[in-house]
Amino acid sequence: MLGRFGLSLLALLGHGALAATAATEAAHAWAGSYHYEHDAGRTVGGSPIIVTYRLDIAAGRGNRDCLLRIEGFQTDETIVCKLSGGDDAVAIGFHTFGDGRTVNAYGTRLYDVGAPLFEMRRGDGRLLTQWRGLNPSGAGASPPAGTYFARQG
Repeated sequence: MLGRFGLSLLALLGHGALAATAATEAAHAWAGSYHYEHDAGRTVGGSPIIVTYRLDIAAGRGNRDCLLRIEGFQTDETIVCKLSGGDDAVAIGFHTFGDGRTVNAYGTRLYDVGAPLFEMRRGDGRLLTQWRGLNPSGAGASPPAGTYFARQG
């Protein structure tokens, strides 16, 4: 006899297993490398302000479905991320920074664990990105949805 608590526990475990399966299927559907180069112009001295975003998605890594490298002008950051969604659209959520901590190199918490950094969706032969917690332009409102990332492999 499982009782009401046992049945509730089984239902909860089943729901978790379904969510994990859906995330794994999404990771398989989106597996590969994606690249975006943000060009913010030039400094007063004429130096280019370019930041490169490389998102690598691989299935079967649990909370480490994807790795986001952000490098360029005054930037060198690695974010371990978690994928959620399905074949047509996914959300890229923050898990930790590359060193396993939830605060950046300066001790500042920029994102909550699980908070969406951005979303990507496929439609009309395009890959659209909607920025959420991560904003390539810096402070202020996120840019509108658009074609930012391109699949590299």
